[in-house]
Amino acid sequence: MGSAVRSPKTGGMPPPDENTAVDPTGAAWVVWLVIVGPGLLYVTFTCVRRVGPGELALVVRQDRVVRARRSGFLARWPVLEQFEVLPTGPQVLPLVVRSRTRDGVDVVALADLTLEVRRVQPGQDFVPTDDVVRVAEETVGTALRRLAVGTLVDDLEALQDRWPEQVNRALPAGTVATAVAVTEVEARLTGGTR
Repeated sequence: MGSAVRSPKTGGMPPPDENTAVDPTGAAWVVWLVIVGPGLLYVTFTCVRRVGPGELALVVRQDRVVRARRSGFLARWPVLEQFEVLPTGPQVLPLVVRSRTRDGVDVVALADLTLEVRRVQPGQDFVPTDDVVRVAEETVGTALRRLAVGTLVDDLEALQDRWPEQVNRALPAGTVATAVAVTEVEARLTGGTR
């Protein structure tokens, strides 16, 4: 009739299972330091952005604005969303337009598009700057095709005031083309016409 002898250290509890035991080597901190820590830092730096002075930061998902901020911090979901940063003041973008006049003369026009982003509402379509430039170049190119080379410079000056309105039709609300100014026109008068 033996009685079970219990150890005073365990206080009547059974010995611990090896799966529930505390890490005997103390290596858990290494996992946090080597794997989890850098992963969290990487996600933080790529998914959180501080909005700088003179910037409007947007979070865009599938060509649609999800969030917009002019100051503070802005977060995004990795892979699903991306940051787009726009200047809040006027931005002058160069245009290079190749066209042919009504009388068949090849011309190259250099112009400046002045663009200003005044506000962006979540839910609006995001229009990349390259698309805005393309629309402005098409507007100037269409005007050049309607003009004769002899009156080209005078006619362009008269048309410049109408171009911002035409470009604005392709832009989302809050983004405004304030000016389209032709700075140089070069006509190729030799080499024949097609």
